[in-house]
Amino acid sequence: MKTQSNAENVVWMLVVALLWAICFPLIVTGLPDAPPLLFAALRAFLAGGLLFAVHLVLRRRAPYPFSPRDLGLLSLIGLSYTAMGFGGMFLAAGHLSPGLATVLASTQPLIAAAIAAAWLGETLKSKGIAGLVTGFLGVTLLSWSGFDNNNAGYLWGIIWVLMGAIGIAIGNILLKKRAGGSIAAPMAVQLLIGGGILLLASAVGGEQWEIRWTFRFTGSLLILSALATAAMMYLWFALLARAPLNRLNVFSFLTPALGLLIGFIFFEERLQPVQILGIIVVIVGIAMMQGRGAVAAADESATPP
Repeated sequence: MKTQSNAENVVWMLVVALLWAICFPLIVTGLPDAPPLLFAALRAFLAGGLLFAVHLVLRRRAPYPFSPRDLGLLSLIGLSYTAMGFGGMFLAAGHLSPGLATVLASTQPLIAAAIAAAWLGETLKSKGIAGLVTGFLGVTLLSWSGFDNNNAGYLWGIIWVLMGAIGIAIGNILLKKRAGGSIAAPMAVQLLIGGGILLLASAVGGEQWEIRWTFRFTGSLLILSALATAAMMYLWFALLARAPLNRLNVFSFLTPALGLLIGFIFFEERLQPVQILGIIVVIVGIAMMQGRGAVAAADESATPP
């Protein structure tokens, strides 16, 4: 039963990784028609509204309104995962190619693994460390061709991506601590809080709130909000209640491979032999993390809710 559960988790994590991968191409598609932080806020608001609608349809009963402690935790998730994570992605997308931005964002599992060891008690055994290092090596190979770009826009892009990666890493730790019970309502709340922070940042940053509601922008916003945010957050939060964070988060390393493939198909980016090698190495690292003896955690034997 546990093997079947692990296999099911892998399948769903592949879906989540694909949803992660389409984020940057969709962001780049819509950015010409809206300022980045306002675009990010709209993404969060729309996704939060969709998840709240899902909660109403499912009619799941929960002890709402949220307690002050729970609301505080969801506010921190909204600040880190949504505001910092989304904001970093949208600001970076104007400076980096979709494939490269997705690659740099994949430093997030390393940051999360370090925090998880101290905060969640998820310590990596030798096999887990080897798997994480192998996956990161694959990401390094994937991003190798982009290291020679040192213009100002490129450097700012790296700064924004790293800010987003740190925010998402912290958010993932908080999500893991909150995992369990209702899914749609808590995720709707944190998205709406994060969207409010992004809207405030947009106003303080002096963005002009002018949007061209073109078919390109509307389509990218709808797909980004419904699939790459609402559906992704629902699946991700549900999976966090079933397995250790590090075992799941290593699939983030697969996102660059999918991102580069999307960039190759839609943005005429070239796949070099070293990047193909990187994809293979990433897959090996993920496989190492899925075996026994990789992660030591209190919820290692967790079963699906």
